[in-house]
Amino acid sequence: MVCVFPTLSLAAATTPSGDPTLKPGLDPASVTPGTLGFLSTLFIVVLVILLIRDMTRRIRRVRYAAEVQQTRTQREMQSTSESLPAESGERPDPLPGADATDPPVPGGKHGPNNR
Repeated sequence: MVCVFPTLSLAAATTPSGDPTLKPGLDPASVTPGTLGFLSTLFIVVLVILLIRDMTRRIRRVRYAAEVQQTRTQREMQSTSESLPAESGERPDPLPGADATDPPVPGGKHGPNNR
């Protein structure tokens, strides 16, 4: 720990030169990233954009699946809490006008096919 302070004071005392210079024999155009650097950066940017879009879609799907599961659970809780009619052995329709054999639509009103 004692050795750290002299090293820090030496680094703080050193000042960079005001004029940025290259080594002799180097052309300023040869030290730029060039076309290959631009293309590799562009590839990474496009890849990140595609990954973000895919992640957003997957998060939406999980959220909608959770909403559907929650709705199913609520409907089952309502149907078990309500007493069934004694005359008919049928369950009441969870939604008015909906057939009891119709499966629920995945995604609800925000589903992937609702754009």
